[in-house]
Amino acid sequence: MILRRFLSGVLLVIGLGLLYLTNVGALSFGKPYVYDFSGEVPDGNPVVAFVKVNLVPMDSERVLADQTVIARAGVIEMIGNSDQVQVPNEALMVDGGGKYLMPGLVDMHVHIQNENDMLLLIANGVTSVRNMWGSTGKMLRFGFPDQLTLRKQIEQGALFGPTIYTAGPVMEGSPSFHPMAEVFDTMDAARDSVAWQKMQGYNFIKVYDHLSPEVYQAIIEEARANDIPVVGHVPFAVGLDGVLESGQQTIEHLTGYIDPDAVKFIIPEDQLDEYAIKTREAHVWNVVTLSEYPKSKETPEGFERLQNQPGMAYVSPGTRMFSPFLYMMAAKTHAYEGADYPERIAELNRRMVAALHRADASILLGTDAAQAYHIPGFALHEELAYLVEAGFSPYEAIEAGTRNAAEALDNLKEFGTVEAGKRADLILLDGNPLEDVSNVQRRVGVMVRGRWLAEEELISMLDALVQSYKPNLVERVWPLILVAIGGYLVFRKRGTALGYLPNQGKQK
Repeated sequence: MILRRFLSGVLLVIGLGLLYLTNVGALSFGKPYVYDFSGEVPDGNPVVAFVKVNLVPMDSERVLADQTVIARAGVIEMIGNSDQVQVPNEALMVDGGGKYLMPGLVDMHVHIQNENDMLLLIANGVTSVRNMWGSTGKMLRFGFPDQLTLRKQIEQGALFGPTIYTAGPVMEGSPSFHPMAEVFDTMDAARDSVAWQKMQGYNFIKVYDHLSPEVYQAIIEEARANDIPVVGHVPFAVGLDGVLESGQQTIEHLTGYIDPDAVKFIIPEDQLDEYAIKTREAHVWNVVTLSEYPKSKETPEGFERLQNQPGMAYVSPGTRMFSPFLYMMAAKTHAYEGADYPERIAELNRRMVAALHRADASILLGTDAAQAYHIPGFALHEELAYLVEAGFSPYEAIEAGTRNAAEALDNLKEFGTVEAGKRADLILLDGNPLEDVSNVQRRVGVMVRGRWLAEEELISMLDALVQSYKPNLVERVWPLILVAIGGYLVFRKRGTALGYLPNQGKQK
């Protein structure tokens, strides 16, 4: 018993020390750095004009040369030939000569777990996201953000970030894949949760792996009655055919087609094209998240590349410290133990995506950030490259994260293309993205809901974010006090356990 208390105390001291080093969670005073950039439109510049720009509207595969685009109060007000559009006197003029203007990107599968991730997303041109797990209950108690609150703060201008569309808490069956996932074993409980999520204001219901067919069907029926879409995985007991017939809106990570743990197809391997056609006919979107399985992840060179990828410079010290552990834990869940796992699963994914592409089934751009080493914003550019590698043209890859995303969210009237009357979410580039998808990374600046941020300002904000991770004097001192107290208690117990009392000689 005494030894157990001693070991628990040692773990306490180690844990406090790690928290001190990483400056995470309860050791962080004040609001996250990103709150410094609240506001819908910067003071003094409610009107912005992009002059003489090459416009990539994404309504079709085309570029319109020598255009002027005027955004006012967060909305695109006017588009036209530069010699025909009168720029308002009060406008901030952005020289678009030789540059390309396209819609902001949408990441259709993220997990918002840190408010500062908002800055990483915007800095990479991601102006809207679909959050795939709404924090409730235990997750909120463990310090995860409430995405409904974040969405409201962004809408009100109190938080700087992309427009958020969010699923509610994951609906899982037994056995649960995750200790924080809510388990639904009865149809009544599932129906009640769907109605509650709709009432709370969530945008989607997310289903997961272990739901029974009866509970899954109850979710589908209740969601239809409440006019809220169902998205997520293909439950094992339901199967791909059942999901395609159900009316589920999106499938994530090619679940139902491929078993990523065993690295094999679930559907017959000689029927990939047949199932791709079934998917198209069912009007089901796939968020394929190819970048979740990059090549050579588990080789020493690949692991070093992950540790030193550019985006890692902007994540918190805690994330950097715990990423190797989280990555290794995720790898341990794979039934396939071969060292070539990344290459094998990537090849299966490419084959399935290629079949879906041949069948003209609908694909959406998504990353599953922020999994270990999957950095919000930065991962989306990897995803674009992987889609092109799988056979998409640059236009088709970008369409998956602009026009298609808006259509899947039933919001094409609001964003997804560059048109008058739509939300002013835009990216200005130094190269034509339809010629080379990597040009999407050659940003001159990003506009989010009418707020223009030049690339220099975005880089400055990212640098300031890194500085914000350094603890102030109070944050440096009080964890050390806790460590000292913990150490005293541990070694006091240790002394007692060895037959000594504090400040006394050996017991008789």
